[in-house]
Amino acid sequence: MKTVFFGPFLGEFGWEISYWQGWVRKMCKEKYGSWRKIVASYAGRAPFYPDADEFWPHPKEITDLNISQRNYIADFWKNVGPAFEKLLKKYRESLPQDTIFYVPFKMNVYNLNNKNYLFGVFAADSFLSKVFSIPFEHQIFEELNPTQAGLGFLRQKLNPEKRIIAVFPRCRTIRRPDKNWQKGKYDHLIKVLQEKYPNHIVGIFGAPRGAYYCDGVPKGCIDFINIDEDLRLDVQLAALKQADLAVGSVSGSLLAVLMAKCPVAEWGFGVSKERTLRHNFLKTKLVYWPEIDPPTEKVVSLIELVLKDKDKEIIYPENLNKDSEHKKNISLNLVLREICARLFLFYILKVKKTKEGIIEL
Repeated sequence: MKTVFFGPFLGEFGWEISYWQGWVRKMCKEKYGSWRKIVASYAGRAPFYPDADEFWPHPKEITDLNISQRNYIADFWKNVGPAFEKLLKKYRESLPQDTIFYVPFKMNVYNLNNKNYLFGVFAADSFLSKVFSIPFEHQIFEELNPTQAGLGFLRQKLNPEKRIIAVFPRCRTIRRPDKNWQKGKYDHLIKVLQEKYPNHIVGIFGAPRGAYYCDGVPKGCIDFINIDEDLRLDVQLAALKQADLAVGSVSGSLLAVLMAKCPVAEWGFGVSKERTLRHNFLKTKLVYWPEIDPPTEKVVSLIELVLKDKDKEIIYPENLNKDSEHKKNISLNLVLREICARLFLFYILKVKKTKEGIIEL
């Protein structure tokens, strides 16, 4: 039996949702069905890959790295890249020589409908760095579901009849702290939710080092953050199946919520609204309010309308695309990067004649 290996994935959580797991799913189902299929990613993310035969979690020395994840790679790649190269080398040495590797932090080629396509990162540690993402039409997006392990853990923690309001209190200190909402506003929001919806329980979701309340959740809430990483995502997916709504500022975590078919009330920059709606692949109920720092009262009103199934009554402001901080800047450097990357890769493909897997540059 031949072997195909997907990973190791080390980039942003949102990118794993939108530009990786759906493609792995499609390749496992349609191209490598009879092969031994292995996926390597962060511990606990096996529910993203139900069609793989094996899931290899990153070792502790990798997960302990406090990296700033970016698309398929990370910021300061010259500093952290060698650790992932070492991990990849270890995987390559442990598998048969004819194993096909698809590694998102390198350049790869894959064949679909008798045509070759590229994805990955070109020249990751240089000013010519260029990301080639996998198009949505080359992926299969299906509902994310927990495993029996996640469901079993939740049953010990919560009555299966109890309904949840899931709060995702994003708090990043390294990358994009501008997307964080103030902790005081989350404190206020949680109190209002507990008073307004006494038949629901408020669950606090996220991951250590990426959310408020890692050191303890507010009184009366359920802590879904401080769970062992091998089970955290699995348990959170199980809990989302009992949730009537998830709420939080724009983040990759809420993409997973949408994939779990849980309604979402979200806020963020106006220019991000179109992209957020586009990444709602399963057309889950979603309200995106175009304001990065809305008052608590506005968030509460959005939640109320969603829970009452009156989200179509929301009136949005007209100036969605006027966030000057996020206007696209088409610079000469970007144009040169695009031209150089594509010319070089075209040359490499002709010389190397790689048909599938890593392009050895």
